[in-house]
Amino acid sequence: MFAMHKMTWRAYEASDGPALAALFQDAVLHLAAATYPLEALLAWSAVADDRAAFSRRLARGVTLVALRADQPQGFAQLYPENNIEMLYVVPSAARQGLGHALLMRLERIARHAGARRLTARVSLGARACFEHAGFQVLGSEIVQRHGASLHRFRMEKPLDAAALSL
Repeated sequence: MFAMHKMTWRAYEASDGPALAALFQDAVLHLAAATYPLEALLAWSAVADDRAAFSRRLARGVTLVALRADQPQGFAQLYPENNIEMLYVVPSAARQGLGHALLMRLERIARHAGARRLTARVSLGARACFEHAGFQVLGSEIVQRHGASLHRFRMEKPLDAAALSL
């Protein structure tokens, strides 16, 4: 069982880049394997092959890192202030609540910044996590990554005043 109570949370630091790139690739290659063909997984994970570029991407907006025993267990990014740009967890943390906890923390930050809604482009495997967090599917789309097609969902969550007590 994944121990959420042993988790520490902090903002992204430049030194996190290589470890989060590896976490990203591990999550894509293992957690999405049931829903995407191998060529799509390889194209998707290749985004982090250039570690310096991936680190620059992580430095945009707000990126939160979840750690256990000083080891990254997941991360999520809010960029711009009302869009969940990335949400990834280590395979051993999948379906254990870590993704949801990261989403809720980013939601609080977005509300504090005055966002009225959160948007996201969500993979097939992550859809349930986002729905559990209150997101609704607006539509689906297919994007191309290095010649491979990836199906994903456009999702949104209104941030109304009634839900401010998260």
